Amino acid sequence: MRMLEGTTRDAQDLVAVVPPNMAPATVEKVAINAVMAGCKPEYLPVVITAIEACVTEEFNAHGVWATTMGAAPAIVVNGPIRHHIGMNMQLGALGQGSRANASIGRAVRLVMRNVGGAKPGGTERSTLGTPMKYTLSFAEWEERSPWEPMHVEKGFDADDSVVTVFPATSGPQLMVDQTARTARALTGILGLTMAAVGNPRTPTGHVLFVVCPEHADTIWRDRWSKQQVRDYIVEVTSMPLRDRLATPDASGIEPSQFGPDGPSEEQLDKLYSKFRAPEFIHMVVAGSEAGKFSAVLGGWASSPVSRKIENIP
Repeated sequence: MRMLEGTTRDAQDLVAVVPPNMAPATVEKVAINAVMAGCKPEYLPVVITAIEACVTEEFNAHGVWATTMGAAPAIVVNGPIRHHIGMNMQLGALGQGSRANASIGRAVRLVMRNVGGAKPGGTERSTLGTPMKYTLSFAEWEERSPWEPMHVEKGFDADDSVVTVFPATSGPQLMVDQTARTARALTGILGLTMAAVGNPRTPTGHVLFVVCPEHADTIWRDRWSKQQVRDYIVEVTSMPLRDRLATPDASGIEPSQFGPDGPSEEQLDKLYSKFRAPEFIHMVVAGSEAGKFSAVLGGWASSPVSRKIENIP
């Protein structure tokens, strides 16, 4: 099979035991599904690595496929392989038009369905579903970013090729600000948009923040680091606990979480952010040079996982 020329691994090597059926996925089985998805052989190492990342305990592929919330892996690629296989990271990066972007995500989905048995109406119980269950993979435009790329933030070398799988449940939610001229003004509005992810009264886990180049330029004009952006988003999405509590008229944090008598007055006045920690906001730069439109993808209960791509011929 020509597809197998895309990796140095043996066809019978075990890539993963794929949930929910806990079925073995060999390199050959992954390659077969990559062919059906429309991949070129040079995409195969990316697909294999994404599968390996999905089946980790941290990502929890079984939960991602089974939840009624409709989670799906959003795949981000960093490093030299982006250019080698022709991934789109610029105009329309999250949309149609790129064979690599479309087929890599589709191949991962097919492995989970055809090998792992994650089928709608079976173990996959998504209430609404999402187009991301079909495919969502793209590359970070590292050369256009004023900050270090995501894989370097996560401890990899700049010249490593890396796949990150993000358990996404919502989005891409468009974030529009065409008038802000300072990092504080722009980040504040983008943060307030994130406050509505899932439910505006309840905290969330991880989010994937896709920053368009024009927004990145505005933020960097004031020399704000990624950490400053994250910290300010945490600040603007914070509100007193009393405003996050569930009431007869609105959902929210259940008072019983604070004991049989509910929270104390001191706890009611304490500020609670939308995010558990600033590090739960994962930032990448992608998109066209023109247009002040960024995006956020809401996460699920599990965590993003990044893995270095190996066995490239």
